[in-house]
Amino acid sequence: MLTTSLVHKFNISFRVIPVREWSKEVLSNKLDILNLPRVQGEIEVDLTVSKHLTGTFKTAHHGRLSSPVTGIPACFDQKICVKQTYKLNANGTKSRFRGDADYEKIVQEIICLDWATILLDLTYIFIEGAVVEHGEPPGGIPRLCFVRAMLAEGTPTVDPQEKKYFLIEEWMGDAAETFTKYINNGHPESCVQADAPAEAHQIAEFLCFVQHVQYNQTGGLAFTSDYQGL
Repeated sequence: MLTTSLVHKFNISFRVIPVREWSKEVLSNKLDILNLPRVQGEIEVDLTVSKHLTGTFKTAHHGRLSSPVTGIPACFDQKICVKQTYKLNANGTKSRFRGDADYEKIVQEIICLDWATILLDLTYIFIEGAVVEHGEPPGGIPRLCFVRAMLAEGTPTVDPQEKKYFLIEEWMGDAAETFTKYINNGHPESCVQADAPAEAHQIAEFLCFVQHVQYNQTGGLAFTSDYQGL
């Protein structure tokens, strides 16, 4: 059980975001989030706002399912990462989005995750074709993936009249320090520290290559940036 004073319980309706693969058909088939199957459950989430878990427009929180939920991936069985969006006010304070605005911000994040997953699959399809033609590259190919996610629509158990939306992701690691920033939004090059492990540099170099492939394979229309993870 979570024990801090900011732990809240929410009755939740989960929609699991599918992992979609690259194909010509997927280009014309927008992810229909509202028609994804719903499953019901309850989460406990620590709404403490920690500096190292606050991004430019989202905060991340420790959470867990109060009891097992049938119909969701096993990666959500233990700890979960519960994300909320916020806006920065003119006076420097932060406030939460509510209602439709809250939903729209979360959906934008899900759409970005969906397309990032599809573009990564496109990259590996390109690599498989190159390996068939030219053979395996020296040093091997990192096998990467994006986190699984769910759209959560919930109400606090103490105030069922208030609706709230969350982005729920599988839990990665036990501390923010375990994360590595590989490429940021501003530069198409590695931002890994010089003294980082060799594996981190290999992944960063591979992700630079991934961006190049995605840009070329989509005719300059799209590529994924801001890579970070474990």
